[in-house]
Amino acid sequence: MSEQHSFKTFNPLKNSFNSKQFYSDTPLELEKKIQLAVAAEKVLSETSYEDISFFLLEIKSELITKKNKISSAYLEETGLNKSRFDVEFERTLFQLDIFAKYISSPEWKKRCHQNEQIGSKLITKKKLPIGPIMVMGASNFPLAYSTIGGDSVAALAARCPVVLKSHPYHLRTSLEVFDAIATAMSTCNIHQGTFTHVVDQGHEHAAYIAKHESIKGIGFTGSQLGGEAIMEHVNSRKYPIPVFAEMGSVNPVFILDTSNLSLTDLAKRITRSVCNDRGQFCTKPGVIFIPNSDEGKDLCALLKKNISSYESGVMLHPNMREQFELKTSAIEKNYSELIRGEKKENHHVSNCALIIHENDYKGQSLLTTEVFGPFVSLVLYNDYNGLENHLNDLKGQLTCSFFSGENTNHLPNDPLIQLALKKVGRVVFNDVPTGVTICKAMQHGGPYPASSDSRFTAVGTDSMYRFIRDVTIQQNVN
Repeated sequence: MSEQHSFKTFNPLKNSFNSKQFYSDTPLELEKKIQLAVAAEKVLSETSYEDISFFLLEIKSELITKKNKISSAYLEETGLNKSRFDVEFERTLFQLDIFAKYISSPEWKKRCHQNEQIGSKLITKKKLPIGPIMVMGASNFPLAYSTIGGDSVAALAARCPVVLKSHPYHLRTSLEVFDAIATAMSTCNIHQGTFTHVVDQGHEHAAYIAKHESIKGIGFTGSQLGGEAIMEHVNSRKYPIPVFAEMGSVNPVFILDTSNLSLTDLAKRITRSVCNDRGQFCTKPGVIFIPNSDEGKDLCALLKKNISSYESGVMLHPNMREQFELKTSAIEKNYSELIRGEKKENHHVSNCALIIHENDYKGQSLLTTEVFGPFVSLVLYNDYNGLENHLNDLKGQLTCSFFSGENTNHLPNDPLIQLALKKVGRVVFNDVPTGVTICKAMQHGGPYPASSDSRFTAVGTDSMYRFIRDVTIQQNVN
């Protein structure tokens, strides 16, 4: 592991590096932070859920106090606008609030201690934290899936210390958020190792943490390549630990029929889902299957017009922009039907759509793997009966959406929908897949490579169960 080095964050709007200099943690500093988490583990395991609940609400309060500073850093480092910041900030507060309420509720207390007497045996099942968790800050949600995002809040609610590896392109934002967390730790007299913040420009520190024997689980949101790299590090350990990675997805959308659907409205909704915030969402639809009919062709024409004319903009950081340009250029080289919108500035990315017949789409890895950014394949299909083959060819997905103008009551029993239930984590009817509601019933995850473990969700209070293990205590009462 290399020694300390300096780096700067990037302003996508200005297409230049920000002035402030940051320094990566030295190996000694990194090890000290991990040991702080180890020291906090025993203290947290004996801390009441009521105290943890109060701590989460105190973090919420401190974030509100420091909102302006966080907003300033967020806008400087992301290229996202104030309205997007407000939405993400409120989502972050809501996550803290919903977990705080859940772990102090009678429902959770009942789940925490399940007692049964079977003859002379008194059997009690308790839920225990698994230990220090490494959380990787996500690039596409600098707040809601990053420093005090879903993974971190779920781990804290489960009473696990968090070792946060911040995203280097959003470091100032992360540090402002961490300042709120640190203040809350002090106010609530919570062990300072409960949440530690690791700084590094590259991947060396993440690899070190992932391999460290004191780390007992990992939460990750990002690309399939990044998730698999983390899993490779973990697989090299003497004793394995769980990796909960939410990764790539093309989130297919199937237009089953266009009767009673407003094509204009549908085209607007799909366009926003593909292009809003430059399509930098893990649930962005990457392929739309459209009937090869007059109405279907009209929908394609509307989507072509809307997507190509949608305002261009910047991506979150240069690496992301580079990957988008590489992938869309490769598609453009192989398919002359790719449509690009105009770029307002040279450092912007253009919105892209590919109109293609299903025979030319099938089996093409360029099109069946995630292109992160404002790109979508519009696939014209001839026969509804062939859609199962297309869905079957896709790997595991986060979402799958179905639009139908007809009565949809029969759809859950349709063979295509039954197949979707096996392939994805969330099936959506007559709506776009972007926007993941935080609630108990939400499943955000899916079969590989959408996530590393489809049994768990990365959103909602059930995401706590990733960082908890059950232990049974059995006593003879006679």
